Order: sequence, then C-alpha cells, then structure tokens
Amino acid sequence: MSHSKHDVAVKYQKQLPISNLKNRQWPSERLAKAPTWLSTDLRDGNQALVNPMTLDQKWQFFQLLVGMGFKQIEVSFPCASDTEFNFTRRLVETPGAIPPDVTIEVISPCRKEALARTIESIKGAPNAIIFTFMATSDNYQETIFEASEETLLERARTCTEYVRSITKDDPIASSQTNWSFGFGMEDFGNSRPEVALRLGETVRNAWNPSRENPVILGLATSVESHMPNVYADQVEYFSTNISNRETVCISLHTHNDRGCAVASAELGCLAGADRVEGCLFGNGERAGNLDLVTVALNCLTQGVDPGLDFSHLPYIRQVYEEITRLPIHPRTPYSGDLYFRAWSGSHQDSIRKGMIKYNNARTDNTKQPTWRVPYLPLDPADVGQSFNSVIGINSQSGKAGVSWVLLQELGLDLPCEVAMEFSKVTKVHSERLGRGLVDTEVCDLFLRTFSVREISEDVWLSCYGGPRVKLDINEYADLGSVEKMIARLSNLLARSFELAEIVSQNLDSVTAKSAVFIKCNLKGVGHVWGVGVGVGGMAIARSVISALMVSKSNTGTACSCLITNADIDLNFTE
Repeated sequence: MSHSKHDVAVKYQKQLPISNLKNRQWPSERLAKAPTWLSTDLRDGNQALVNPMTLDQKWQFFQLLVGMGFKQIEVSFPCASDTEFNFTRRLVETPGAIPPDVTIEVISPCRKEALARTIESIKGAPNAIIFTFMATSDNYQETIFEASEETLLERARTCTEYVRSITKDDPIASSQTNWSFGFGMEDFGNSRPEVALRLGETVRNAWNPSRENPVILGLATSVESHMPNVYADQVEYFSTNISNRETVCISLHTHNDRGCAVASAELGCLAGADRVEGCLFGNGERAGNLDLVTVALNCLTQGVDPGLDFSHLPYIRQVYEEITRLPIHPRTPYSGDLYFRAWSGSHQDSIRKGMIKYNNARTDNTKQPTWRVPYLPLDPADVGQSFNSVIGINSQSGKAGVSWVLLQELGLDLPCEVAMEFSKVTKVHSERLGRGLVDTEVCDLFLRTFSVREISEDVWLSCYGGPRVKLDINEYADLGSVEKMIARLSNLLARSFELAEIVSQNLDSVTAKSAVFIKCNLKGVGHVWGVGVGVGGMAIARSVISALMVSKSNTGTACSCLITNADIDLNFTE
C-alpha cells in the first residue's frame, strides 16, 4: 500500500521547546571559555568501528590524545572484553603512561557486577572517573526495560552508593586514586525534564559531591531527534533547577543523526553545560558523535582558546585514518582536503588581497592583528596547513590564483597583465586535461610559456625564414640598457621592436638575482610579455628574448628561436 507524503509525516512526533521554561537565558549568552573536553574515541568511537582497535592501536591513539592536550579521556568499557580490561590495566601499570594532569574515565552498565569489574580495571590510577548510565526516556523505559520511574530511581541510587562504598569511601582505594563519578542519562533528549531532574537529584544525593570534586551528570542525545534549540532548553532547565549546582558538572553527549551535533553542543554550552563529550572527526555510531575537532576550532575562531593543540592537524588526521580505517570527507570543516581550497577567480582575488592586508598589518603592528581574510574563517597555519592548500587552479581560476601560486612557489610577483595572460593559458590547459592543476604543474607551465628555463648563453634567431643569426646573451647583457638591447634586436631582425613597459623584482639581495618582466611592442604581433631571471643585465636580456619567443608561440610567424645550453638556475628564492 502506498502512502502520500502527508501520511508518512503523521507517524513522526514533533519535538517542541519546553513550554514552561520562562525567560530562557541561553539565546543571549556568549561563550567566554571552552568547556572541559572528554574524548570518547577509545570507547564510544571504538565500538562503532567495523574492526575495533587492537590494544596497541588504542595505546597509540591514547598517546595522540594526550599530545593534543586532552585532560579527560574515556579509555574503555572494561566489562565488555578482555582487550578493554587489559588495556586499562596496561595504562595504569605503565609508569608515566598517564600524565599527572590527565584523568582517565571508564564506563559500565548500571549493574553491581559490571561496576565491580570496571573499578577493578582502573584501581591504582592517579585520577579516575567511573561513569555509568541508564535510559531515562519513557520510550526506552517502556520498550526496553519495562520498568517504572520508581524502579529507575532506586536502581540509580543503589548503584551510585555501591560505587561510592568501594571507591572514595574505601580507605585503601581512596589512598591510591582520586575518584570521581559520572551518571549518564541515555536518551535524555527524549526524556521528560522532570524525570531527568529527579534522577539527577537522586544520584547527586547518593554520591555526596563537593565543589572541588563535583558529580558528573551526562545529558545525552543518544539518537538526535530534535532541533538544537530544544536541546538547549532542556539543558538550561536541568542546569537551573538541579540543587547545589556548584557541586554538579553537566556533561553533554550529542550525536549527529540530524547533522546538528555541533550546534546542539554549542547551544548546550550557552545553556550552562560544563563538559562536552565527543570523538575526533565525529566518529561514532550511525551518523557519528560530536566532532571534537570542529567544535573546538569553532571556539578558536570565536577568540576562545580551546586548550587543545591542532597545530599538526594533518598528522592527527593521518593517525586517525590509519587506525580507524575511516577516511575524512574532503569537505569536513577545518580538516578536509578541500576545506581551505578556492578555485573561483573572484574568491582567489579576495583571499589574495586579504592576505596582503593581514601580512602588512602583522609587519606594522607589535600586537597580533585580527584575522579578517575573506573566505578563510581560519588561518591555515594554525592547523599546520601551508597556503598551498588554499588556492587551486582550474578552468574557473583567474589571475589572482596563478599569481598566488607563483608567488608562493617561485617567489615571482607577477604584474597584473602577465597574470591575466598566463591565467588564459592555465584555463586552456585545465580544460584540455579535464581537471585542475597542481602547483608544480602551474609552475612548469609558466616556465615553459615564457621559456624561462631555456634561455641560457647562446640563442639562434631567424626571422621570416631568413638566415639564422647567433645571439650572445652575455654580449647583450653587457649593454646594460634595455633600450640598447631592443634597438640592436630590431636591427638584427630588421623589424620594429619597441619597449612598452618594464618591471623588475629583486629575488635575492645577496646574489643580486632579479626577475624582469618586460612588455614589448613587436610590429605585426602587438604587445607581448617576456620574463627573465638572472643577475643585472642578464635578467633583462633574457626577458627580451623571452618576449620574442612568446611572440613566436602566439603567432608562429614573428621569429623562431633555437636554444642551446639550457642551464638557467631556477632556484629563484635562494
């Protein structure tokens, strides 16, 4: 039986903001500091992998997280398997494996035997969090557990008291480890707010937390099913109404089923949350957990220090992909291959102008200038990316793109007209290949177009099929004056050859190497540009010959040049 669109929509329940949350504050709040970050890559991320991590892979991943600056890391589900248990013991028993400022967290179902096994795995750790959880929504309680609210609250109380009795209230256990406790509310997003609040009060009272060591209460959108503003309302309601708020750490665990995990976490922080849980690059079941890379770098781009080190993000990504065997989508915020890339000519021009302005401000001012480069929300250098990742050249690119690539790769600052002419060449080349061009291809194409690498000591010229004439570059360079060089060439070729414009660029102050861009007017051809690199008059002479060769390639009739001794040094910037 077929259904109309309206029939299908009827079976889904609308999720509305909390109606009795008066004067909600979160829409007007600003994030002043980053939350505490908890990485759950080794637990929640790991359980979503087709091939879970081996013990050695988990060890490598743990070291990666520590190096990034994570202070809370969920390391295992010890009662799930021997690998999980043994990994936790290896961390605890290896001297120096856990830095003194890092707290490891282990998670367990809310059952005494599972909790006992979990606590056994982590005994002896300097700082440890025991985290357990229960579903709190009516759907989960009725569908999965068939339990009443009273049963839920009693189970939470007895399990919390049990954990307390064998951890912080146990003299031996408490002398070895600084114990913390967390209780997660599975499917909190679909729970009645008053039920979640009663559960939170029950757990808080049973654990008896302090301001110095608060109890962690986890509010999870286990399966994201509503808009981020609804979740923010739920978090604010909980944060506002829980007793002794200063003894409670509200932790957010958002999933990405609707594509809003980051937005939900950010609004949840505005609503009062203290801690955020997630995985690198959003790994996790179904559509994934919160992407910690994205949300932390979102903080950075708002002027808030996330407290995590992303200065080597390409390496972080490499380790992640090798261990999880999951590729990062090229459009992933901040970390995707194409995130910084611009092909559009107008975008490239805007980026180029913005970078010039930013670099000038950085040179002129003693303090760090504000980052305001169009189309780049983040400085690529802050995540270990070079500006090679910014400009891409294809048939859509213009003069700004090729100018940027040649400036970065060869140190050549092209005059506007040269850039315009060369961008036409790259467009044709890209269309012929049916793809974009990498930077090395752009550089090679430029050097070939203007014959930069070919012009050496001896050049043989012929015009209109006349006799070949040998031209000694050194002899022309010794003339010193570009006007004299052009006059001699005009006589040699027996045709009008006039200077229209010349631009010189210093490449190396030590060797006095320079680049010369020369615009000549050749009778029957029109204006052509040439490029020469060398010391003193050599650069000028080479630029003049380059213009002749460009005219030949443009018309096929002006003159022909036979090149020998191709030994020009192309290492311009040294």
